[in-house]
Amino acid sequence: MRAVRCLIIALLFLLAGVGLASAAAYPEHPIHLLVPYPAGGPNDVIARLIADKLSNAFGQQVIVENRAGGSGNVAVIATARAAPDGYTLVLPAMAYAVNPSLFSNAGYAFDQFVPVSIVTSGPLVLVVHPSLGVKSVQELIDIAKAQPGKIDYGSGGNGSSLHLAAELFKQQAKVDLQHVPYKGTNDLVADLLTGRVPVVFLSPLIAKQHVAHGDVLALGITSATRSTSWPDTPTIAQAGLPGYAMEAWYAILAPRGTPQDVVDKLSAAIAAAVKSPDVSEKLESLGNVPVGSTAAQAAGYINAEAKRWHDLLGAAGIHLD
Repeated sequence: MRAVRCLIIALLFLLAGVGLASAAAYPEHPIHLLVPYPAGGPNDVIARLIADKLSNAFGQQVIVENRAGGSGNVAVIATARAAPDGYTLVLPAMAYAVNPSLFSNAGYAFDQFVPVSIVTSGPLVLVVHPSLGVKSVQELIDIAKAQPGKIDYGSGGNGSSLHLAAELFKQQAKVDLQHVPYKGTNDLVADLLTGRVPVVFLSPLIAKQHVAHGDVLALGITSATRSTSWPDTPTIAQAGLPGYAMEAWYAILAPRGTPQDVVDKLSAAIAAAVKSPDVSEKLESLGNVPVGSTAAQAAGYINAEAKRWHDLLGAAGIHLD
């Protein structure tokens, strides 16, 4: 029996040593970073900024893969099913925290993931097509009240930050706008520019060029305070809807069971990437605030957001299936 116990102890030490060596060596081959939306959108731009920095830091390529579909669920579900080894990650937007409340079966649960970091957050911009004939948030509210259910707003998909910003606006302004969901922002912007969908909450990344060209009008930003990137645009709260505030955010998640030391290594590398001068400057130019949180901070933040939007969707009676 003593010999058996010694053998078991030796094996345990051996396995522990292998685990430590594996964690210390991570990553030993390329990492796949899944993006739940098509190329060109904010998730994609942010993912590629971070992937470049991580590739340099780790000496291994971080490959960005766009897996759009299912209101952002396809890439998230694929990550939940991946091996928990740190080689498959996903960069969702806030739809990740919303979809389990929006759908009876989103295909995933929060406990299937380990939050690694909140990468960045920032406001959206409320824009309208000139054909709508409004030039302020108050005018939009007035025309929407005069024409209940007659004015469409577009979003990048059910549960997207664009959708939620508009639903929060509807609820607080007590107006009835009709939702037109798209599979991504490219088709949405194309229809916005023709006036087919005259009201849209857009990421600053996409809104800036179209506002600058005069194709659409910026009525307000969704943050509680003015943005230095949009100095001439008031907050929605300032422009006619007191108390309105929300920000879109982007996180990186790993599958449940990913070793904590690997999560911590990723979190530290992401924070360094986000706070590097060039990435930080790029994010700020897009109207976002660099965050680069710890894993624990990310978990707390996402839990709070999930509750906030669960309550809003429940109060609005919004459920999709």
